[in-house]
Amino acid sequence: MIEIERASKVFTTRDGEEIVALKDASLTIGDCEFIALVGPSGCGKSTLLRMIGGLLPLSGGQIAIDGARVTGPRDDTGIVFQAPTLLPWATIKDNVLFPLSLMGKIRPESTDKARQLLALVGLGGFEGKYPRELSGGMQQRAAICRALLHDPSVLLMDEPFGALDALTREELTLELLRIWTERPKTIVFVTHSISEAVLLADRVVVMSPRPGQIVEVIDVPLPRPRSFDQEGSHDFHECASRIRELIFGRRGARAA
Repeated sequence: MIEIERASKVFTTRDGEEIVALKDASLTIGDCEFIALVGPSGCGKSTLLRMIGGLLPLSGGQIAIDGARVTGPRDDTGIVFQAPTLLPWATIKDNVLFPLSLMGKIRPESTDKARQLLALVGLGGFEGKYPRELSGGMQQRAAICRALLHDPSVLLMDEPFGALDALTREELTLELLRIWTERPKTIVFVTHSISEAVLLADRVVVMSPRPGQIVEVIDVPLPRPRSFDQEGSHDFHECASRIRELIFGRRGARAA
C-alpha cells in the first residue's frame, strides 16, 4: 500500500541553516497493516507522517501510495492530529462533514454516514452538540470520525491520544483497535508510548535521534484481538524491552 524509498527532509531556518530532520528512510507498509512509529523527540516521526500525507514536500527520495507517487494531499488518506481542531461554531455532525464539504463531495447519504460513524465511536445522540460541550476524549472521537467519513484507505495518526489523561487514553486505544477491526485500513500511528505502540501495531518502526533514520522494524507477535491483559505476556515484554534498548541504549530501560 505504501512504499517509502530513501525519504529525506531538510528544513532551512530563517538564518539559512539547514537542519536534516529525516535521512534516507525506507519502508514498505502492507494493505491494512497497522504500523507504529516510535523514537526520541525530534527524530522525524511526525515529519515522515506528514510527508506520507502529502502535507510536506520531500527533500529527497519518494513516497508512493497504491503505486501513485505522493505529491500533495490525497482523497484516499485521512489524518488525525494530537489536537482535535474542531470548528467551535459548528455542531459535531457538521464538524465531521466539514472535509466532504471542502471537497464538494457532500451527498444525500453523507449525513447518515456521519451519524453511523458517531454511533460507532459512542457519540450517538451528540450530533447536535458543540465541541465545548464535549470532553477532550469525546472531541478526539469526533476527529477520528471526521478522518474516516470519506472512507480513506490510509489513516495517519500523529499522537492522537497524547493530550488525553491516562484513563481516556486507554479507552480510546481499545476503541481504535475495535474500529480498525471492524473497518480495516492501513494505519500509520506516531506515538511516544512504547506500550501503546506494542499493543496497537503489527510492526513497530524505531527511529534514531535527528537526523531521523529507521533503526529497526520490530514484528509484534501478539495475537489479535488485543487487550491490556497482554501487557503481562512474554512477547509483549520482549518487544517493549527491545524498543527501549534501541532508543535508550540499554535493555529494560524505563519508558512510558
